[in-house]
Amino acid sequence: MCVIVVTPRLNKSFKFQSDWPYNNSQVYLLGPLVDDITSDENRTFSKDDDGYKIVTSVNYPNNSKLVKQEILFDKDVNLEKVTVMDSNGNAQITMKFTKIDLKSKFNDDYFDLKNIIEVKDNTTPENDSDTTKDTESENNTNTNTDNTNNTDNNTNTNTNNNENKGSVTEETSSIEDVIYPMYIPENTYLSNKEKVDKDNGERLILTFDGDNPFMLIEETVSYEEEHLIVPTYGELELMAATVAIVNDNSVSWIDNNIEYYVVSDKLSKQELLEIARSVSVLPVSK
Repeated sequence: MCVIVVTPRLNKSFKFQSDWPYNNSQVYLLGPLVDDITSDENRTFSKDDDGYKIVTSVNYPNNSKLVKQEILFDKDVNLEKVTVMDSNGNAQITMKFTKIDLKSKFNDDYFDLKNIIEVKDNTTPENDSDTTKDTESENNTNTNTDNTNNTDNNTNTNTNNNENKGSVTEETSSIEDVIYPMYIPENTYLSNKEKVDKDNGERLILTFDGDNPFMLIEETVSYEEEHLIVPTYGELELMAATVAIVNDNSVSWIDNNIEYYVVSDKLSKQELLEIARSVSVLPVSK
């Protein structure tokens, strides 16, 4: 399966050969939800005046905190809500469904990369005064797969609609604020902070030493004049407002024109992701 993660604000796409949508529980895809129900022999089922509830185990290889999910249906067995919980029953992921079209049809060019990423040839960050507002979320990351389990209200949203075709984001050429992880492994501490110049930008390197050493790298990314497709290796992992690329010793993602890397030869994927997820969306200091 080919999975393409599109970032219109950078005029760049990341191309994976991955069965990612099928290898993990996914609250927004019907196929994985059905798999979770049918594969869990200890699932529970209950009925009340409002509808039906099924509770199953989940499969999130990179997040052991997620252990079970509650799937709610209305009286007509329409899917209404999925809640993924930790071992204490605290909701960690919630997905609400307002409409599901099981007979949805797509135009031939719906998954066409050129159509999705369409940007005017003469538009550059320097001469375009119309900038893309920071309103992206998980629901418009433009993760395009060739499966047919997508639902209307949450996947494959084309951010380049008629109102903002040709618009791009102003480039970020400097890192004005240091963003620290809110989670640091036990007996680990910040030992060095270094900022270096690079072509058209800056790179910040935070080194953490101790029992669980790692590095957090933050660097500016630039808008590509020609659309760039990057063959990418690793696993995909959904984060708060973006998609991360996970390898054996690193996690990387892009958010607000800053690319982040968490790298360690000692920490597990799960520990690296825990650090990555804890990186604050707000600057801690300057």
